[in-house]
Amino acid sequence: MADFHGDLLHVDRAGELIRDADIVVLAGDLSGSGDRESAESVVRAVEKYNGNILAVHGNCDGPGVHEMLSERGYSVHSRGVIVDGIGFFGLGGSRRTPMHTFTEYSEEQIAEFLRLGYSMVEKSATRVLVSHTPPKKYRDRTFFGLSAGSPALREFMESNPFDLCLCGHIHEAYGADRSCGVLVVNSGSFRKGRYFSVEIGDGIKAESGRV
Repeated sequence: MADFHGDLLHVDRAGELIRDADIVVLAGDLSGSGDRESAESVVRAVEKYNGNILAVHGNCDGPGVHEMLSERGYSVHSRGVIVDGIGFFGLGGSRRTPMHTFTEYSEEQIAEFLRLGYSMVEKSATRVLVSHTPPKKYRDRTFFGLSAGSPALREFMESNPFDLCLCGHIHEAYGADRSCGVLVVNSGSFRKGRYFSVEIGDGIKAESGRV
């Protein structure tokens, strides 16, 4: 799930789905106005059903959101964790935007965050990136037809093998595509009830849903 923007309306509606998940991934833009308190209310609502959470902050989340996720042990931004043999690494925020939102990074910073996180999970048999932003040209097309994803992320995908990218950011670009052997899944906005269920086994299956 991604892009709550402080809206809790759909969390209880998705309660059983959340409870049944092995891991709940929150891919950024949790807060309504960038503040820690708004994002924390989202996290607490999810925790009522499942505390196995991995998360990154979004570009519309202020610095306090990353701090809160780190304090709770959920953040994988610029780091990696291995859960049941699956390596998860993360990238929060977004590339620079014309809107000058709360948390934006240069492409050089993005490349370094990816490198650091990947280095902690690269020996895992399955590797999953949790990223707020999608890669350039994959599930990143805006209403205006612009490709708004990160070039640095796309370049990283082309040179560092991993299996799955879970992202959000561009609400209208929800869906799944495969590139460079990576399944790119943009869950869309959970403020509109959109999410993806992903099953990792012999292969990776991703199914979109809406509550």
